[in-house]
Amino acid sequence: MSISDYIEEKAKRKEREIRYELWKVKTHDHRMRAQGALVGALAGLAAGVLLAPKSGKETRESLKEAFNDTVNTVKETANDAVDSAVDTYEEFKDRAYTEIKPIIEKADDKKEEVKEDLEDTKEDIKTKAKETKEKAEDVKEIAKDTSKNLKSDAKEAKKDLKDGAKEAKDAVKNK
Repeated sequence: MSISDYIEEKAKRKEREIRYELWKVKTHDHRMRAQGALVGALAGLAAGVLLAPKSGKETRESLKEAFNDTVNTVKETANDAVDSAVDTYEEFKDRAYTEIKPIIEKADDKKEEVKEDLEDTKEDIKTKAKETKEKAEDVKEIAKDTSKNLKSDAKEAKKDLKDGAKEAKDAVKNK
């Protein structure tokens, strides 16, 4: 890993951390709104029932409207939360695709480089093996020739020694 790859990886990691923190804040904000809306609706409902100087029918109608408002608020908040979750999912999916795709491409490139290097090495090994075989055959031929020469030289030396011994023997006899 080169220094530029390391720096790039650090920058990407920091960017992911920032996005996560923003997502947390955004999600927390939606939850707080939903809780606030629910508590406010319940408090308003309780206050309305207790403090209303209305008849029972009017109070029920008022409660019905308050309940419908609360339901609508909860639905809106839930829809906002779902939309936020969908947006976050899409963002993560896009980011994963954009960050993983270059890694896959780089791995494929490296795979091709290794294949090419392997083929080159394979060819080099074949060439070296052929050269070594040829040199071994040359050495074998040289050894055969040397062996033949040594045999003939040994025979000549043996003959020369016999002749020399015979001459020495004759010289000793004649003296």
